[in-house]
Amino acid sequence: MPKSKIAEQNLLRPISLMDAKTFDYYERNAQVVARRYKEVCSPLSSQFRIAFRKGARVLDVGCGSGRDASLLLSMGHDVFAVEPVPALRQAALAAHPELLGRIADAALPDLGNPFGITFDGVICCAVLMHLQQNQLLDAALAIRQVLKLHGRLLISLPKARGDILANDRDSHGRLFTQNTLKNIAILFESLDFEVIDHWENDDVLTRLGTSWFTILLELRSTGEQ
Repeated sequence: MPKSKIAEQNLLRPISLMDAKTFDYYERNAQVVARRYKEVCSPLSSQFRIAFRKGARVLDVGCGSGRDASLLLSMGHDVFAVEPVPALRQAALAAHPELLGRIADAALPDLGNPFGITFDGVICCAVLMHLQQNQLLDAALAIRQVLKLHGRLLISLPKARGDILANDRDSHGRLFTQNTLKNIAILFESLDFEVIDHWENDDVLTRLGTSWFTILLELRSTGEQ
C-alpha cells in the first residue's frame, strides 16, 4: 500500500486504543452495518424503561448507527453519545439528524469526558467485546468516572457467538473477547457497582449460534471520601 494511503488511514483512526482491525472493518462497512441495525428493533428497548427515569441524561458509549441513542431521545431522555469510527458517526447523523451536536469522537478504554458533564445513565451495547481483557478494568473505571452517584449502567454482550475463529476474531478480523455475565458483574462490583437485574435474549439479527446477555448495574459509591 502506498505511504500516502497509509497516512490517510492513520488520520482517520482516532487517537485511542481501539483495536485496529476492528476499527478498519467498521470504517469500511459503516453503511452496511448501519442499514442492518436499522432494519431491526433494539433488543434493549424494554430495558431502557426499567433502567432510566424519564428525562435522565444518558450517554451511549459506542453508539454505532445511532439507533439506540435516537430511541432514547424519543423516549424523553437527554442523550449524548460517543463513537470512534468516523464513517459510523456520519451514518448515524445521516439517519438521525436529531443527534447533531450530541455525538463525540471518543472510545473506551480511554473515554475521558468529551462533553464535560456527568450522566444519570450509561449504555454500552456490543462494545466491551471489542476490547482486550487487559483493557476492561480501565474501561470500567472510565465509565464510572462519567456516572453520577446512583447512576445506572446497562451493558449488553454476546453470551455466545457462532462465528468466532482463532484468537477471538471473526472472519472479518474483528476482535470478540469472550466475557461472561459473572466476570462482568465481578469486575463492576469491585468498583462499587451493584447488580440490579440481568436478562438473556436471542440475536435479533438471527445469526446462527449467537445469543446475548444484558446486565443492569447501579453505582453505589464514587470512591471519594
